Amino acid sequence: MNYNQFSKKENVIDTILTQFGILTTKKIIIKIDHEPDYEISEYMKERETNYYFYNAWSFKNKFSFVVNVNVNENHIFHYDNFEQLSDEYNIPFYLGNECEFLLNIWEEDSDAFQVFGFGTDTDNFRINNFRIRAVDNLEGNVYYDGSFYGSGYEINQNDFAVYSMIDVNAVPLYIDEKPFYNSLLAESYLLLKEKSYKLSYFLLFSALESFINYELGKGDVEGRLKDKLNELLTSKFQNLAKHQIYSCIIHLFDDYTRDRNTIAHGRNSIDVDQKIVEELFLFVLTMISSYVLDSSTFEDLFKKITE
Repeated sequence: MNYNQFSKKENVIDTILTQFGILTTKKIIIKIDHEPDYEISEYMKERETNYYFYNAWSFKNKFSFVVNVNVNENHIFHYDNFEQLSDEYNIPFYLGNECEFLLNIWEEDSDAFQVFGFGTDTDNFRINNFRIRAVDNLEGNVYYDGSFYGSGYEINQNDFAVYSMIDVNAVPLYIDEKPFYNSLLAESYLLLKEKSYKLSYFLLFSALESFINYELGKGDVEGRLKDKLNELLTSKFQNLAKHQIYSCIIHLFDDYTRDRNTIAHGRNSIDVDQKIVEELFLFVLTMISSYVLDSSTFEDLFKKITE
């Protein structure tokens, strides 16, 4: 396997970031707040009609940053359903842990929701649609909207609620406990997804420099970054001439360095797009993972990041 073949492996950047614990994907169940937006939907009291809602789910105590959210399925559960599920699967339930309880049930039996739940339609209430609108990493919120058909009696209802199962691709809370270069890689990845390409590119170089200085223990020692990289790799791989990964990609380092300096000093205009950032991302992650995972060939490296 050569570098071109390695780079074309599906989701290789995400795979490496996940291997290092910088990215994680979690299945989560959230309770949907279907309180209507009364600026759009007029309150019709007991009359059945369609209501639009726009609300938020907070992830402040769950993730550092959220990259992406996908909705899998939605279900209505009555209070009685929780007691039935608890008895059936011998899993404790108490008020306030509905979401965690439902996830435990699903992990025990993914068909249980179809048996004990009400889908998206029950009695005089129906969820028409539900979607993720935006992620606000500054406030720690995921915003969603949707609509339901029902009357005023179904608003702020205590007898039932709507729960959504979502997949969250995110940076974990413990990222700040890891060496600083991990946080820089995470922030660069988030900026890439937000299309802030120049800043993402710049942070990638900072992440590589932080990693090298951390591993060498020479954060205060001046020197060319390329020389420090060679020193670091030589400390683990004595003959870099026989190091396939290093030999194949080190020639790219000078070009990346030149572009990084152009961005940093702002002396000349430079176009940085998604492709350019992803190429640097792969270079940086390949160098870092080669050292961390003690791999000198692309074949061995790919095997280790996918274990």
